[in-house]
Amino acid sequence: MSLPLVELAKNKVVSYLQEGGVAVDATMGNGFDTAFMSNALAKNGRVYAFDIQQKALKATEVRLKEANLSNYQLILDSHENMAHHLEVDNVTTICCAMFNLGYLPGSDKSRQTSSKATLKALASCLSMLQAPGVISIIAYTGHTGGAEETALVKKWANSLSKEQYRVSIEIPTTLRNSPPELILIETV
Repeated sequence: MSLPLVELAKNKVVSYLQEGGVAVDATMGNGFDTAFMSNALAKNGRVYAFDIQQKALKATEVRLKEANLSNYQLILDSHENMAHHLEVDNVTTICCAMFNLGYLPGSDKSRQTSSKATLKALASCLSMLQAPGVISIIAYTGHTGGAEETALVKKWANSLSKEQYRVSIEIPTTLRNSPPELILIETV
């Protein structure tokens, strides 16, 4: 049995998370990726985590405090505005960004990521991505708009320079009609 995509993403991302680095959780949700990156970056690293829902910030804050982590900044804003927030803190490079597209589990399914916002956020991350660096995107295709957003993200990723970036896409072979997809963009 193969690993879930979330674990595959973490297994790939962990090698890019060097102590003292800066990482972005573009869609913090319940804070699992924020905690994972915060722990790997150690106290002198920093994670900037974004979400549009206060419920996500509260859940993430509880998770991080329980894990005794303090090297993070939780931002109540869309990931499409991340460049502004990072510029305010004079952040010009990141080692990693993680995206989980869709909606906050257990929440209002009508509040979800949009193609336009996601593509803007991805472009911001790419412009700051150091070498070596990685962007991990788990795209959920089964909800309204999910398949379209996934298709646009894959089209964008596949249009990147092959000399500068390695793009890989993992689609689980399951019986599900609309399995999630893992899109990895690594600097070459």
